[in-house]
Amino acid sequence: MRTPRIAVLSAGVLAGGLLAATPAVAVSGGAAVPAGTHPFLARITTATKACSGALIDPSWLLTSATCLTATESGASGEAATIAVGEAFTTTVAKVVRNAGRDVVLAKLAAPATDGTPLAVSTTAPQAGETLQVAGFGRTATDWVPARPRVAPFTVGAVTGASVAVSSADGVDTCKGDAGGPAFRVSGGTAQLVALSSTSWQHGCLDVTETRQGSTETRVDDLATWIHQHIVPTPVSCSAAAIWTARPDGSLWRYVHSSVADGGLTWTTPSAPIGSGWTGRTLAGKGGVIWDVHRNNSAADPNPSGTLKRWVYSTSAGWSGGNEVGSGWARYLTPEYANRITVDQQNRIFMIDDQNRLKVYVWDDATGWWVNGVGDVLDTGWDRFDSITAAGDGVLYARKPTGELFRFQYDFATSAWVERSKPVGVGWQMFSEIFSPGADILYGRGSNGTSPWTGQPGPVLRWYRHSDNTDTWAPSGPDGRGVTVGSGWNTETHVTAAPDSCKLTG
Repeated sequence: MRTPRIAVLSAGVLAGGLLAATPAVAVSGGAAVPAGTHPFLARITTATKACSGALIDPSWLLTSATCLTATESGASGEAATIAVGEAFTTTVAKVVRNAGRDVVLAKLAAPATDGTPLAVSTTAPQAGETLQVAGFGRTATDWVPARPRVAPFTVGAVTGASVAVSSADGVDTCKGDAGGPAFRVSGGTAQLVALSSTSWQHGCLDVTETRQGSTETRVDDLATWIHQHIVPTPVSCSAAAIWTARPDGSLWRYVHSSVADGGLTWTTPSAPIGSGWTGRTLAGKGGVIWDVHRNNSAADPNPSGTLKRWVYSTSAGWSGGNEVGSGWARYLTPEYANRITVDQQNRIFMIDDQNRLKVYVWDDATGWWVNGVGDVLDTGWDRFDSITAAGDGVLYARKPTGELFRFQYDFATSAWVERSKPVGVGWQMFSEIFSPGADILYGRGSNGTSPWTGQPGPVLRWYRHSDNTDTWAPSGPDGRGVTVGSGWNTETHVTAAPDSCKLTG
């Protein structure tokens, strides 16, 4: 019976420490991998260790959790270099740990231009089956072999999480092989079944252990988990109502039908549907429109800073208009105008005069606020000049210098799911950023080329961020978002119904 898997030589994990700054390379026996073959093999090197991995997507690889660890933000715990194929090298941008396995997903800083991804099998390994095991670990004679190596191993016991393998040739996986692929070849096609995890390291250089056998961590049953992290979460959208308040106080309602993909299908109004909207206009869910009211005349009974709640229906028109708050006048000033936003649940987020992030939650059942003075979620938000709600508790916050950060607050647990995650730069070019939900953002106030006339001028830009993959939807020709409209620079405020789009995955 084996001893517990601890990081000692006899039954150790296979992440190889760097000796004299030498990267590690494959199994104690087997054959050297010829150049141009097994192009999914990846070598991972940090300042303290080296190990192996398997490319499963141009931007993602699987490896052992002993090889790469994740910080709170998802970045790699150590700077890591990734080498794939014969010539491609990059670094690690993100690490995602599987909670129940010795497995992590690692996102490459740039997609691999050399190397071919290995398909992940969805068929469990069977006792007696032969798997090919490859890696960049040491061999029986070399600390740093010139090539990675591969050897056949026979499957023994298969459990819910692991696979015991052994070699008739008496070889084992070695230090540096951690995270390397164990794959089957069927019909000439390789399929990833498991990753190297622990071993007795029999036959490895400088190891005297006589016991044999290696343990692989199964990945064949992780397809759903892998998909959740490497494929952008699907989005479902209804046509998005885009409300524009103009300097003369008129309110206009546009409809963007192709909001999910940044298309050019719009319904343009022929006339305004309201007047007197000279304050701060904010669209909410279910046709709600919040008005931080600006008093324009002595005949107006509502002072500036009154919060009014309206509801618009395409069939019944306007209702409501009642006063539901006061003291909001700071959001009529240029300094605070972009420091207030509404999410898809009609929660109003704001940065207050004490630089706190506060939220006001509306209760539809009672027709009033859950807490009339608001709840403080965080402090120190003076560093941001703009916040945009883009989902359920999702906020994008911009610094004046253009850096954009993503936050997500879970109201069920009263905790941050994500805080200060950097997602972009250059956003200072926009005078206003608004969202229909589902991490889709519109930016107005920048210049570009009209998608209809081809002429230069002010444009409306569309973006979609996928938080699970840390990617943005393909951008326009100038690399600055998809241009979905021209003009949009003379409005006082523009706002989108925040419940138009939702994540469906």
